[in-house]
Amino acid sequence: MNAKITAVILAAALGGCGFHLKGNLPQDTLPATQWRVSGAQLDADLQTALLRAKGSLHRDADAEIRVLDVAEKRDIYTITRGAKLNEYLYSLRVSAQAYRRGKAWGAPIQVDVRRSMSYRDETILGKEHEEALLWQEMRQDAAAQIVRRLAFLPKE
Repeated sequence: MNAKITAVILAAALGGCGFHLKGNLPQDTLPATQWRVSGAQLDADLQTALLRAKGSLHRDADAEIRVLDVAEKRDIYTITRGAKLNEYLYSLRVSAQAYRRGKAWGAPIQVDVRRSMSYRDETILGKEHEEALLWQEMRQDAAAQIVRRLAFLPKE
């Protein structure tokens, strides 16, 4: 009985403080309905994320999200006791800025996405494909995070 009461109190406390699970934005949370994207590497991912957030794309839109910088990095994450590579750490840093009518809108947006991938010499086949999929997933995650942050831009 105590566990049920504790669970109800915890759920009410989390709901009361504004906590919500990561997912799609509720409808009508983007400050503009029409956007244009100039994102080079993240162009398609940002367009997809905007459409999922109930935004629309138009080349003459007043609101624009522009990717300023994309930095990809792969580092050695862990090494075994035998001095063999065990894991890589992949890092993606994206800097973006929202613009409205040609002027900067809100603060610049910076997103960091990190993933680790195990590595063994015996399973080298297919690692290039796995790495490519990992980068693709990281770019999609970065684009989704940028779009979620657009909801917090100042309203006009």
